[in-house]
Amino acid sequence: MKKEIVWPHGHQAAAMICIMLDAEFIWLGMDPEKYDTPKHRSMGEYGPRRGINRILEALDRFQVKATFFAPGIFAETYPEQLKEIAEAGHEIALHGYRHEDFGGLSKEQQQSVLNRGAKAIEQTIGRMPVGFRLPEGGCTEETLTLIQQAGFLYDNSFFDHDIPYRIPGSGAYADMIEIPTRWELIDFPYLAWGDSFPAGNARIAIYDDVLDNWLRELNADYDMGYCYVLSLTPQTIGSPGRMFMVNTVLEQIKRKNIWLATGEEIARYVMSL
Repeated sequence: MKKEIVWPHGHQAAAMICIMLDAEFIWLGMDPEKYDTPKHRSMGEYGPRRGINRILEALDRFQVKATFFAPGIFAETYPEQLKEIAEAGHEIALHGYRHEDFGGLSKEQQQSVLNRGAKAIEQTIGRMPVGFRLPEGGCTEETLTLIQQAGFLYDNSFFDHDIPYRIPGSGAYADMIEIPTRWELIDFPYLAWGDSFPAGNARIAIYDDVLDNWLRELNADYDMGYCYVLSLTPQTIGSPGRMFMVNTVLEQIKRKNIWLATGEEIARYVMSL
């Protein structure tokens, strides 16, 4: 079967590791009245306090450069940690300002979030982010256009393909690349404690089952020549008993003929085709 995309340097497939720097802000963004408590904030704070360092150690061990998606408020709250991540050679991309649900925001509010979040990151690491990913929640019909108009090179929010694709620009706005993801390759729905998420599921999935899912997806994407996009949340995956899943996936990726790249690298390559 003819491959849908030819990856650089003769690689069979591509992979992108996304790290979501949600911290406590994911809980506050979901429902501030319900989750703005010391207990829920502490679950989010585990990421910056413990989980991020474990993930950075794993990435360094396997010589992997990842893409870290940060809300602007993370840059303001944990500036030294964000600088450390950037100085290690990882990409910093935008993930809203307060981890807002874009589906409940007006056009003007969405534009404000994009601008405020990007400036917070620039002020912290000295570089504007070129990638964006919606926080968990919804969006409006105009959200993708607003992301493009804000000048982002790529977006990593949607689920409609197996490989990155170009979104044509219009007028003064340049083309943008969409790097699609998949729910089954996001750790949070499997492993985050709280109300059943989605409703009806067990609160915590069996670790071996989660890893099996991730490896099956990896093998299938490799066979088909697709782009494997794994999304990890430090507060969720970064505990001592769960890091084996990250280590196993990274080890398997490195054993295969896979181009493991940041979102920016993937987007610039696809843009050049």
